[in-house]
Amino acid sequence: MKKNISIIFFSIIVLLISYFTYFRNYQYPSNLFWDENYHIASAQKYLNGVFFMEPHPPLGKLFIALGEYLIQPNKKINTRSFLATDYIKDIPKGYSFAGVRFFPTLFATLSAVLFYLILYTLSKRPILSFLFTSLYLFENAIIVHSRGAMLEPIQMFFVLFFLLFSIEKINTIDDRRWKVEGRKLKVEAGGLKVIDYIQLGFLYGLAVSVKLNSGSLGILVIILLAKEYYHRVDLKQIFIKSLVFMLTAVSVLIGFYYIHIYLGKTVVDKRYYEASGQYKKMLNNQYPISNVQSPISNIQTNFNSPFLRQGKQFPNLLKEHLQFIFHYEKGVPKYDVCKVGENGSLPVTWPFGNKAINYRWEKSGESVRYLYLQGNPMVWLLGLGGLFFSLNLIVSSLFFKTKITNNRLFSFITTFSILYATYMASMMMVERVLYLYHYFIPLIFSLILSYLMFLYLFEEGLKKKKVIMVITVIAIITIIILVYFFFSPLTYYQPLTHAQFELRNWFRFWGLKSLAK
Repeated sequence: MKKNISIIFFSIIVLLISYFTYFRNYQYPSNLFWDENYHIASAQKYLNGVFFMEPHPPLGKLFIALGEYLIQPNKKINTRSFLATDYIKDIPKGYSFAGVRFFPTLFATLSAVLFYLILYTLSKRPILSFLFTSLYLFENAIIVHSRGAMLEPIQMFFVLFFLLFSIEKINTIDDRRWKVEGRKLKVEAGGLKVIDYIQLGFLYGLAVSVKLNSGSLGILVIILLAKEYYHRVDLKQIFIKSLVFMLTAVSVLIGFYYIHIYLGKTVVDKRYYEASGQYKKMLNNQYPISNVQSPISNIQTNFNSPFLRQGKQFPNLLKEHLQFIFHYEKGVPKYDVCKVGENGSLPVTWPFGNKAINYRWEKSGESVRYLYLQGNPMVWLLGLGGLFFSLNLIVSSLFFKTKITNNRLFSFITTFSILYATYMASMMMVERVLYLYHYFIPLIFSLILSYLMFLYLFEEGLKKKKVIMVITVIAIITIIILVYFFFSPLTYYQPLTHAQFELRNWFRFWGLKSLAK
């Protein structure tokens, strides 16, 4: 009972801190930055029932649209120009970002609680887990990106939810693995029910329905099955559980694509994207169905689109939308180190913070306001340390037979190392240009690894509650918070002089450039 109260208490504290670091004044600055130019245009199309094809699955942009629909801060603002473009260059006077940024920022705020619960589930130490949640609460790069109408904060929420649920299930398997019968220990196969894999598939499907690069998390289900049936293989159960997981995840993804297609009833300025002739006929209302002219010029509204009434057409329409993803990706340029102003970076450089991106800047006298994708170097250093020591532990145990002092922690260290390696390997196979925020998911893995390695290396000291351990933890958290505040002007669009900016330009490979000269 005491533990439950402490978990609730620290979760509330985490949420309050997250409100101030992530959510407060999220509508500032009142200007477009980075991918908001694309995502807000797509969200507005959903709100107006406009047809479009999209390189990402629909769920993230549906949430962006939902925020605008619920809050309606631009009810009296003319946003019709958003419907005839995929990239917004200018916003109408008085346009508010309170709606479109609401759900991305809200999900990022709530993710702090999920991060805390993950650390607690791994360690069962409420206070220590709370302190190490600072790794997420004060991470400048994740904060600045999450305070925009972006897909990544929504994706991160579902990724963390999936991780938390998976860790709980791993604990269930481990608790059931050994059963005492008389004086003997009997190895029990299984441990999870089919419903558990349906729930896992649902959460996994939500993450993939925001961004496809969540797909690499599927390796965690393989790990779960391996843990369940390592001692006693049951091919029938493995097949059934794998199947229901995949079917659930695919059903979730298809469901959101159905909503996406359902909402796309209207064609603006003959923007058909890569739609086939059959699809164009449906959109052009060449079937005997009612149609009404919209008050918006050049828009033909089909209130009873035939492909909504004829379910047999949906698979073909879905196929076309999925094919558009590959068509779009082929047109995205590759990383070019010689390109002036190249914002992209190579995955192998991400753990070191390469490359910071200037999302927006505005001169104000001798100072400049910056919105920079720049991480908290203390947080990233701890993540890098977690990776290094995890790899060292795994290699030494495999090749040098180093004794494992805590099998449960070692198992989780191995699991998150596999998750990290799988994601990074998948990113390295992508040919198009990639950016530092694509590292957010493996960054989270590395931060969890740093926590696990701290528990593993200092287990005895933590059990005995040595003073040096308390001092060390407090010192680490204090430095994280101080560094966060030091870099916060780049996070919250606060003015900096050239000298002040250069104080924060620690490494050339970060790519920070002062514009205040």
